[in-house]
Amino acid sequence: MFTIDNDAVFAAQILFFVLLPLVLFGSLRWAVFAWLLMGNLDASNAGQSISNVGLINAVKSIGIPLYLIWRMRAIKGNVHRTPTAVLWMTLTAYAAIATVWGPFPLAGSKLVANMAGILMAIVVLEKAARLGLLTSHALQVLIWGSMALAVVQTYYFGGATYGFDGSDQVSRLSSFIAAQQFAAFLVAFLTLALWHSEFGVGIRVLTAVSVLTALLLNGSRVWFLGALFITLFYMLVLMRQRVILVGLFAGALVTSILLFMSFNSNTEVIVDNSSNRIVATLSAIATGSDTSNRVGLRDLTFRTAIYTGIINDISSSGLKEFALGHGTSSGANGVMRVFPNSYDAERLDPNRLIHNEWLRAAYEWGVVGLLLLAGVFSTMIGGLVSICRAQRRNHRALAALSFVPAFLLAFSSENVLASAGNAMTLSLAIMLALLWTPSQQTIDLPVRQS
Repeated sequence: MFTIDNDAVFAAQILFFVLLPLVLFGSLRWAVFAWLLMGNLDASNAGQSISNVGLINAVKSIGIPLYLIWRMRAIKGNVHRTPTAVLWMTLTAYAAIATVWGPFPLAGSKLVANMAGILMAIVVLEKAARLGLLTSHALQVLIWGSMALAVVQTYYFGGATYGFDGSDQVSRLSSFIAAQQFAAFLVAFLTLALWHSEFGVGIRVLTAVSVLTALLLNGSRVWFLGALFITLFYMLVLMRQRVILVGLFAGALVTSILLFMSFNSNTEVIVDNSSNRIVATLSAIATGSDTSNRVGLRDLTFRTAIYTGIINDISSSGLKEFALGHGTSSGANGVMRVFPNSYDAERLDPNRLIHNEWLRAAYEWGVVGLLLLAGVFSTMIGGLVSICRAQRRNHRALAALSFVPAFLLAFSSENVLASAGNAMTLSLAIMLALLWTPSQQTIDLPVRQS
C-alpha cells in the first residue's frame, strides 16, 4: 500500500505518520500546525499517477481538512459564501461533469478532488484564524520548521528526489515536495516577514534574509519574480516617493551587472559553471548564450513548445470543444502530440503536464471554464482591493493583495490545481485566512500630501 522507493520518500512517509496523531488527537492548535507542516510532505510515489491514488496525499489533502472542519464545526465562517468561493465551487462542479467526456476519468476525478481540497483548506484556515490559532508564534514555527525540513531533505538525503532538476543538474533546495512547491512557501514566508507586524524587527529581518537566501538556492525563477514584486509593493506602500529612488538604484545595479556579464570575455566560462538557475537565466538573457547544460532557458523552450501545441489544438477545435472543452485531464493528449516519444502513457500524470492553468482551463473546459476561472481571481482581487480601500491600514489585506499576483504568475506557468494539501495552494490559503484573525493589526502608512 505504501511505497519505499528511496530513503527520502520513506522519510516523508515516516514524518507524515509522526504528525498524524497530532492532527487526530492533539489540541486544535497542534492539529492545524501539524497539518500545515504536512504541506512540506509529498509522501506518495509519483511514478504511477495514472493508475493509482496516492493514499497518503489523499488523506492529507482531502481527509484531514474534512476532519478538521468537523472538529471546528462550532466556529462559524463565511468564506464559502463569498463570490470567489461560489465561482470556484461552480468550476469544480463543471470539472466533475467534464470528466464524462475526458479520456482519463481517474485522473479527472483526482483533479476534481484536489479542487475541492483547495477550498476546504481555506475553510479550515479561516476557522483556525477566527479561533486565534494562526498566531505569530505558530507562523514562525511553521517557517523555521519548513526551512529545517528543506535542509534535511536537500543536504542529508541529497535532494535527488524532491529537488531533482535533471541528471546533469545540482539538486535544488526543497523540503519533501517539488522545488516549485517549496518556493511558494518561501515567498509566502517572505510576505509574512514583511507585513506581519507582530513579528519583532529582528525576527522579520532574519526571516526575510533567510528566506531570500533559500529562494536563491531553490532557484525558482517564477517565484523569484513574485518575491521581487512583493518586495517592491511593500516598499511602494511604505516608502511612497522614496521607492522611486530605490527602484532606480536597483535597476541601475542589475543593468550594470548584466552589462558587465555581456562584455566580460570571461563571463561565458564563469556562468557556464554556474548551477544556479536564476543566475544562468539572467546570463542567458543578457548574453544570448546559455550554459552547456542549458540551465537558463531549457524550461522556457520546453514550455513554449507545449503552449504552442495546446494553442494550436484549441484553434483547430470544433465549436463544441471550443465552448465546453475536451474534458477534464485531457490536456495530456495535447502534450503527447507535441512530445510523442517523451512520455510513458502508462505512467504519466495527465494533471501535471501543461504547466499553465489558464491554458488547461481553455483546453479542458473551454470558454465556460475559462470564464469561471477568470471570475474566481477577478472577484478575489476585487474583494481585497475593497478591503484595502475601506481599511487603508489593514496590513493583512495588503499582504494578501501583494501575494496574489505572485501566485497568479506561478498559476500561469505551473501545475497548481493538482496540488491540494501542498505548499503552493496552502500558501495562498494562509495569506487569505489571515484576513479573519480576531485582532486586525495595522501599520502606519504615509499620508499622501494634497
